[in-house]
Amino acid sequence: MGGALVEFAYRAYARVLATAAPRDHEHVRSLGAAEVVDYKAPDLAARLERLAPSGVGVHVDTSGRNDLRTAVGLLAHRGRVVVLSGARDEPTLPVGPLYVKDGSLRGFAISNATAGELAEAAAAVNDLLASGGLRPRTVEHHPLSAAAEIHRRMERGELHGRRVVLRP
Repeated sequence: MGGALVEFAYRAYARVLATAAPRDHEHVRSLGAAEVVDYKAPDLAARLERLAPSGVGVHVDTSGRNDLRTAVGLLAHRGRVVVLSGARDEPTLPVGPLYVKDGSLRGFAISNATAGELAEAAAAVNDLLASGGLRPRTVEHHPLSAAAEIHRRMERGELHGRRVVLRP
């Protein structure tokens, strides 16, 4: 998900600041990120603030952590936080800082998209695929009978950067 966001943002001429594990920094830069910071850095917010001293226009966190205090702190005037995951999460929203920045918080669930929005998204994905984008680093092919084990690997976080194709 994160890699696709980087590619789409870069192709929309955004200056992309990304976070990733150090092993993935080079790959994320190859997708178009101008800067990549270790997502486990103890001073992550400070590093991002140095890279965007006027704040960020859009903050998207695909990790599901929803640290709204940090996200709002990083926003530029009239910036936006987009929440993509964490259906059962109940983070604290720092209303004062969000209000003063004239910022906004937006939830996004693809399952709420209209047929027209899905068609538009499919066209954008197809355009990116046709131009060589959205390519996984590794593809694994397995029989459908391996689905349970693949699911366990996914739950253990072992499929990072991989796509799995299950064949009948």
